This record gives sequence, C-alpha cells and structure tokens, in this order.
Amino acid sequence: MKILALRLSQLASLPGPVELDFTAAPLADAGLFAITGPTGSGKSTLLDALCLALFGNTPRLRHAPGRDSHLDDLDGSRIATADPRSLLRRGAASGYAEVDFIGRDGRRYRARWAVRRARDKADGKLQAVEQSLTDLDDERLLTAQKREFAELIPERLGLSFEQFTRAVLLAQSEFSAFLKADDNARSDLLEKLTNTQEYSRISVESYARAKEAREAVARQQALLAEDAPCDDTARQAMEQELAEAEGELDTCQRQMKALDEEAQWLAQDAQWRQRCEQADDSLVEAEAQWEALSEQRRECQMLERIAPWRPQLLRQRSLSRQLPDQRHQLEEATSALARARTALEQQHQQVSRRRQALEDSEQALEQARPAIAQAREIASELKGREQQHRQLEDEHQKRKRQRDDLDAQQRALAERHRGHLQQRDAATRTLSHHLGQHQQVATARAESQQHLEDAGHRLLALSELEQRWRLVRQLDDQQRRLDAERNRDTAQRDELLEHGKQARARLDNAEAAHEQLSRFIQRARATRSDSVAALRATLEPDTACPVCGSHDHPWRDSPPATPEATQLAAQIELEDKQLAESESLLGELREQRDALFGRFQALKASVEQAETSLLALEPRRNEACAGLDEAQARLNDSALAEQWRALDADARQAWLTEHSDQARQRQQQARERLRALDDAERQLAPLAEAIEDDERERQALTLRAATFDEELKRLDDQRPELTRSIDEHRRRLAEALGDDRSADAWLERLEAQVRQAREAHEQARQAHDQAQRQVLSLTQRIEHEGKALAVLEDEKTRLDTELERWRSEHPDIADNDLERLLDQADDALQALRARLDGAREACQTARTSRDERRQGWRAWRARHLPEQDPQTLLDEATQRQLDTRQADLDARREANRPRLEAAQQRRDGALHAVRDDDRRRQRQRDGLEALERARAEHHRWGRIAELIGAADGKTFRRIAQAWNLERLIDEANVHLAGLSRRYRLVRGGSPLGLLVIDQDVADERRSVHSLSGGETFLVSLAMALGLASLASGELAIESLFIDEGFGSLDPQSLALAMDALDGLQAQGRRVGVISHVQEMHERIPVQIQVHPAGNGESRVALSD
Repeated sequence: MKILALRLSQLASLPGPVELDFTAAPLADAGLFAITGPTGSGKSTLLDALCLALFGNTPRLRHAPGRDSHLDDLDGSRIATADPRSLLRRGAASGYAEVDFIGRDGRRYRARWAVRRARDKADGKLQAVEQSLTDLDDERLLTAQKREFAELIPERLGLSFEQFTRAVLLAQSEFSAFLKADDNARSDLLEKLTNTQEYSRISVESYARAKEAREAVARQQALLAEDAPCDDTARQAMEQELAEAEGELDTCQRQMKALDEEAQWLAQDAQWRQRCEQADDSLVEAEAQWEALSEQRRECQMLERIAPWRPQLLRQRSLSRQLPDQRHQLEEATSALARARTALEQQHQQVSRRRQALEDSEQALEQARPAIAQAREIASELKGREQQHRQLEDEHQKRKRQRDDLDAQQRALAERHRGHLQQRDAATRTLSHHLGQHQQVATARAESQQHLEDAGHRLLALSELEQRWRLVRQLDDQQRRLDAERNRDTAQRDELLEHGKQARARLDNAEAAHEQLSRFIQRARATRSDSVAALRATLEPDTACPVCGSHDHPWRDSPPATPEATQLAAQIELEDKQLAESESLLGELREQRDALFGRFQALKASVEQAETSLLALEPRRNEACAGLDEAQARLNDSALAEQWRALDADARQAWLTEHSDQARQRQQQARERLRALDDAERQLAPLAEAIEDDERERQALTLRAATFDEELKRLDDQRPELTRSIDEHRRRLAEALGDDRSADAWLERLEAQVRQAREAHEQARQAHDQAQRQVLSLTQRIEHEGKALAVLEDEKTRLDTELERWRSEHPDIADNDLERLLDQADDALQALRARLDGAREACQTARTSRDERRQGWRAWRARHLPEQDPQTLLDEATQRQLDTRQADLDARREANRPRLEAAQQRRDGALHAVRDDDRRRQRQRDGLEALERARAEHHRWGRIAELIGAADGKTFRRIAQAWNLERLIDEANVHLAGLSRRYRLVRGGSPLGLLVIDQDVADERRSVHSLSGGETFLVSLAMALGLASLASGELAIESLFIDEGFGSLDPQSLALAMDALDGLQAQGRRVGVISHVQEMHERIPVQIQVHPAGNGESRVALSD
C-alpha cells in the first residue's frame, strides 16, 4: 500500500485548493520529508484530510464527545462535535478531500470525501457527506454509495481505520499510547487490529451456554419433583376401583334403557292424542271460517242474478262515457279537411317540376348506353383472359405440389421397403435357426411348457418356505434382542441399586459430619462470645453452674486465652469456609442420590417392559414355527426336501435364495423360448406381403410422376401469349372508360342520376297522393263518424229502456252495489264460487281427517293394550290410567337418573385417575431422560466455561491476545534491532504487560514508564512499526506519517529520533513527520511548509 497524492479544499484553516503529489519532484525523490509550520497553522489538517478521504473520519474526532456535545452551525442548526462535517471551513459552501493510492492488488485508486451546503450557499444547511471510489487504471467509478464505499475501502486498501491509524498514520498524542496502556486497553486494541473479536464472542457465548445449561438442570429437577406418580399399591387400588365403577355403570345403563323404551311408547301415544286434538281443532276452525263467509255467499247470489244482464249494463255505462268524445272528434275532422285541401294544390305543382327533371336524366342515359356496352364487352374479355391466367397459375401450382407430394411418397416408400427387407432378413434368420431344429420343435415346445409348470410349482413352494423361514428368523432375532436388553437393564439396575446404597451411606456420613462440624463451630464461637466471659465471671466456688450444673469451675480464675482480632477473623472465615464446603458436598451428594433414584426407576420400567414384550412374542414364534413345518411338509413331494433337512439354520437362508433364483431363471427361460418361436412364425408371413405391396405402389407412383411432368410442360408453354392478350385489353378499357373506374361504374353513375330524379319525382307524386288520400280519408271519416254517432245514440236509447225495466224487477239491488259489482272483473264470480267451494271442502276434509286419526289412535292402543276393551280405548278412564303410568314411569326414571350420574361420575373419576397416573409415569420417564441429557450438557459447557468463559469475554480474549502480543513483540524487536541494538522488548509484569531489556546494562529489565524521551520514541516507533506489520499481514506498507511533537526531546534524544527516521528511510519507506522543531527542519531538506496568512487561513508550499 502506497499513498500517491493528497488533495483538499476548504477544510479547517486550509482554504486551498491544496495538492501534494508524492509521485512528482521533490516529494517523489524524498524518502523523508517534514510538514512544518507554527502551532495551529494546520499541519495536522493535512493528515485529517488523508483519513477523511479514505474513511470519512479522523483520529482526533474519534475521541470527541458523542451525542451530548454540539456546535451551532451558520444556519442555526446544531451538529455534533464528533461530526466530520465540522471540519468544513467556516464561510465555505463546499469542501473535499481526495487521495490517490496503490491498493493491495497493485492497482491505482482514488478515494474522495466531499461535503456541501444547501444551494451551494455559505449560509445553507449542511448536506449529507458524499463518498466515491474510482479505479484510475480503468477510469471506472466503482461506487458512489457510502455503504458500499465503507465495504470496498478496507478490501482495496488492505487496512481498516483502526489498522490505518496504527500502521500508516501515527496520530498526535497516541504515539506511545499502546506502549503505556494497561492490559484491558492493550487487549482491546490488539483485538481490533488483528480482527480477532471472535475470541471474546466465544468466551461470552461459552459462559452463557454454561449458565443456560445449569438453569436447564435446575428446571428439570424442579419439574421432576412437582408431579410424582403413584406407587404400585395405589395403582392397583385405582384399577380395582375403575373395574367396579364400570360394572355399576353398566347395570344402571341397562335399567335406564328399559325405562326409556317404556317412556318412548307413552310419548308416541301422547303424539297420537295430540294429532287427534289437532284434527278436532282444525274441524272447529274450518266450520268457523265457513260461517264467516256469509257475506260472501250473499254477494255471490247477487252476482249470479246480475250475470245475464251484465253485458247490457256495462254497454250502457260505456255509451254514456263514449258519446261526448265521439261528438268532439267529428268537429276536429271537419277542420282538418279544410287544411288538407290547401296542401293538395301545393303538391300538384311540385309533381310537374320533378317530372321534367326525370325526363332530362333519362335522355342522357340513353345517349351513353352504346359506349357503355362497348366498354363492358372489353372488360368482359379482359376478365376472361385474367380468369384463364389465374386458372393456369392455379393449375401449375397444383400440379407442382402434387409432383412434390409424389416425390415424398416415393422416398417414404423406398424407406419403408428397406425396413421391410431388413425385418424379413432378421425374421428369416431367426426362423432358420429354429427350423434347423425342426425335428425337435414339437418336443422342445412340450418340454418348455412342462418346465414352465414345474418351475412355477417349485417357485411357489420355495417362496412360501422362504417367507415362513424369514418370519421365524425375525422373531428369533427380536427375542434375542429383547433378552439382551432385559439382561443389560437388569444388570444396570442392580449396579445402580448398589451405587444407590453407597451414595446413601456417603450421604448419611456427610450429614453426620456436617452436623458434628456445625455443633463444634457453634460451641467454639460460644466460648469466644462476650456473654460467656461475663457469665464465667459470676461463677462462685462450690456453686452449680447455671449452664452445665457443674460445681468445678476451672476457667473462672484462669480463662482460656482470647485470640487477637485478626486471628479471630481468620478463624471465623476458616469456619465459614468449612461450613460452606460441607454444605456444597451435601448438595452434590443429594443430587447424586436423586439422579441414581431417577435412573433406577427408568431401568426398572424398562425391564418390566422388556419382560412384557417377551411374553407377547412367544405365541407369535410358536405360530411361525408351525407354519414353517407346514411349508416343509409341502416341500417333501419335491427332490429339494432332503437338501433342506440336511442344511443347518445358518445355511438355509442362502439355500432358499439360490434355489428360488434358479427356479425363476428356468421359468423365465422357458417363457422366452416359447415366445421367440411364436414371434418368428407370426412375423415372416406379413413381411412378404408387405414387400409385394411396396413394389406395386412404387410402379404406380412412377407412372403418375411421368403424367405430372407432361402437364407442367404444357402449362409453361401457354403462359406468354395469355400475358400479352391481358395487357392489350387493359389498354383499350382504360381509353373507353376515361375517369370512371369501370363500365359498370359509368353506368351506375348515370343510373344513379336517373334514380335520384325518379326518386324525387316519386316522392313528389307520393306526397301529392298522400295529400289526396288525406282529403278523401277525412271526407270518409266525417261521413263515417256521423253515421256511427247516430247508431250509438239509437243504441243508448234502446238500452236505457230495457234496463229500466230490469231495475224495476230487482229493486233490492242498490245503485252503489250495482256499480261495485260491475267494477269487479269478469271472473270475480268464478273466484268467489271457488273460495266458497274451498271452505266447504275444507270442512269436509277436516271432518274426515278427525275420523281417520281417531281410528288410527284406537288401532295403536288396541295393538299395545290387548287386554283393554276396544270400546273404551279412547275414553277418559283409559287416559287417566296411562297418565298414572306416565307419572310412575317419570318417578322411576328420576329416581334412577342420580344413580346413573353417580355411577358415571365414579367411573369417570376412576378413569381420570388412572389416565393421570399414566401421564405422570410417562412424564417421569421422559423427565429423567431429559435430566440426564441436561446434566451431560451442563458438564460439557461447564468444563468449557471454567477454561475460557466470562460474562464480558475478557478471559478468552486475554488468552488469545497474549499470543498476538508475542507476535507483536517479535515484530517490534525486529524493527527495534534496526533502530537501536541496545533495547529489546519482552512480556512481563502482567499477562499482557511489557518490559524493556537494556542489553548494555547486563540485560536489566526496565518498566516502559521509566524510559527517557528519546528511548520512549525509539521503542514506541518500533512498536508502531510492529503494529503495522501485524495489522497489515502480508501487505507491504511503503508510506508512514508521524504526527508527534518532538519539542520535548533533548538534543541527544532528538538526534536518536532522527537516526531512527533515517533508518526507516533506508528501509525503503516514505516517512513524513510533523514538527515545528528547528533542528529537524535543518536536517530534513524536503518540507511541506504551512504558512499562516491571517484571518485564520494558511497556505501550503513545497521547499527543496
């Protein structure tokens, strides 16, 4: 990696634009250059621009306060002090930083960072940062997106931001930070530089896994203790209770069923009674409806009396309404007749004008007819010639397609003929092979058929024998497996029982020891308490002790020595530790006891299950052995029986497989020989016929091809003459027609003019006739309506006389009733009659239904009450007996229902108890298995966590970074040897501590904090170069920038530092240092000088 150029504008105190090209003189030839200028002039801004262009951040801003610290911007908004946009020069509308570099792949790239204000105004709001990466070799933009830029830069540059600031850019105040950091800071930095954060994550994850596994064990133990199953005695009692409850429930259910059947009969009898009562109600309702129709019956009688005179009455009313309208219409017709006679005279004049126009257009048509006829004759001849030409072309194309189809048929026929010949040859060879043994054909067919049948019988017998044998072998294997499992589980159960006894003994011993230790510690502490000393002082000679009752008080005058406070605290701590260890041992022994008990219960259940499976397997094996004997008996008729009996059990399976395969092969071979012989005989005859048909078809196709060739030649000869005739007729037709498209169009145009004139004349004539007809119509209408009016008036007079006489004969029909009845529809009488007939029929139907239902009810009771008198089956006494019977039945059912419910509840409770115990037993078995798995998982993760686990991940991180520190020390010592052979770095003082060996003072080990300024610079520079090598790996870093004040160095240390920088230059690195020390300016000729220009601005210049 190598920096080629740096460009910047409007950043901090450098308005720019500034360009530093390290590939051009004088910087290209300088291995060591200085960046000089007064304090605050902007020297470090150059290195900030370098970091901004590559990473969008700077080392100085990285340590700035976070979100809680803000600056006021020009537009009134606030930005964080750590925001890189704050480096934009105040009053500038935009700024940028740009770096050209050679990446790890040897290609040249350009990284750019830019920021601007809204509308490119100095007081605009700061916009989002823009970053881009360009491949200079291909002049191709790789990305202009910030996220993609952040991913591509470490890949192309070969360094992350942390690695870049430790390997390429040594920022101000951080030159010796790593050298004097503590272990935590040093491990964090090494982790970032080497990208080995996974060790911290592994440490945290292992701690979390161990904690999770420990909690899982505790949860599983709690679950096991929550819900324990019943013992065998309680289980047997529950099963006995279930059997008794089911018997009691069955008895109650049978009793209730008999009562339900009797209740069902009584319910059906009640339904019969209800249907009869409903029939009675229906009859009453029908009769009431009939009585309610009395008014309708009266109206029906009136309609029947009016019916003969209904037409006359309606006609009289209609004439009364019609005569006034008729008189009005006659008056209107008289007025319309006068208007029509005026319109008739106007139409007569229009007809005369239209007739003259028609005569003129007909004369023009007659004059043009000869020319039209001549043009039509020419067009007809042209059409005939064109028709002949199209027919000739169609015929030619048709003949050509037929000729192509014929060629295809000939090719297909030839291909089919070759196939038939090949099939015939193959069939002939096959048949010749079989006919070569003609004398043996009949014999071979019979033998093959016999072999086929024998092979089938043998295969059937062997298949059945094989199936029986496999079944016996499977059952034997299953029995042996179950025996082995039972023996293994029994042995493990016995072993666990012995371990349980031992664990119980250890637990009892530990509990006794813990109790004894507790009492001893309590007594010892009691002797040291202040209250005991005060009580001892109150004892008197020959007086009983109030505590122990003794008369001898040896410690009254000579009490035991009291230990010092420190010794007493140590003694108490030791006693507490002993108690804690004893309690921990007790907890472990109790856990072992519980685990052994759980495993013992599981093995006990497994042994019982294996014994049950063995007992169930024995009948199946006996049945399979009997089937095997039967299969052997069926095999005794064949020659294979002796071979079977001579074999041992292990060889029989292979023998069965071998002979079954042989039988199948013989059967298949016999089938194939018969099939091949039949196929050869069937195939040969049709092939000979097909070959003869192909030959006849080929000859016919050849003859048709010759005919088609002659037709095509004749058609080609007729084409030229017909084409010339068509062209001549087209020319003559164009001369005759002129502007018209055709003779028909010419004639159609003239005829259209005649038609238009004739239509106009006809329209005028029709209008004249229409006016004339209208006059005649109106005259006739007036005459007709006058006569009709007289007739209607006569009819009205006659009807008035007749109806007046009828009304006198029926005075009971009022005028209002008459009008209302006449307004009804003609079919009102029929509808009313139908309604009355329906009501009458409903009464009869209800009466019939009532009688039928009573007869059915009587028959129902007669079948079920044979002892009852038939005449009294439906009377009240019988019904009261049945009601009494129903009440007694209800009482018995109600009395039996609590017993049934109690029996049901008892059975359900017993069944639930058994099922709940089954569930607890299964849950206990599953819980013990889960507990074993959880303990195994806890043991595995616990051992891992003891080695590397930590909640903050520092345990494994320190282990891993100690190895990285060893690598770093090796790299730093290589560089330190090139700078000064006096010093060498080693680990010491702490797991990640650093010591300096001074080889000039008998390899004295010194703390890094005891080094002088020059020594610190040398060691820090070597450490920085080592960090660069460690961070970059195989990456060759050719550029190094040091932003470190050298003003605190004395002349000797400064000379030592300059010698170190010269050594780096000699190693092929380009080194740039920032310093305002005059002595360094004199020794470094190539300088990038930053000169203050006033108003917070600086100018950058190169000096050589």
